[in-house]
Amino acid sequence: MPPTNTFNPESACPCGSQKQLGACCLPYLERKVLAPTAEALMRSRYSAHVLMAIDYLWDTWSPTERIQSSKESIAAWASSCEWLGLKILETNAGQEHDKQGLVSFIAVFRQNGQLQQHHEISVFKRVQQAWLYIGHQQ
Repeated sequence: MPPTNTFNPESACPCGSQKQLGACCLPYLERKVLAPTAEALMRSRYSAHVLMAIDYLWDTWSPTERIQSSKESIAAWASSCEWLGLKILETNAGQEHDKQGLVSFIAVFRQNGQLQQHHEISVFKRVQQAWLYIGHQQ
């Protein structure tokens, strides 16, 4: 299901690409096309947190891994944060022809008045045509 919010496609994309939302993550969030790379999925998942596209976050998370959470808990956490930026540090594989990929990133946000950074190396896997978030490396 696409996000229920109405988004301005001419606004800046939250993922930090310097592109307009409509030319960046919005087509993925609206399910018009699949993210072609692990990095594109990572960026679109960050944008989904910012824009509260919870169904997209759920659907792009590996079904075997998402059993540890719920849409409600994802929405509660995402809405408790003021999202301030995403910086991609490194991408390893995860291109259109790959089956797996890693994306290292830092997401900056404010929660309960505290400035925070979340650094993660996310693991992605292509299942059929679609990239899925599998989890992260420790």
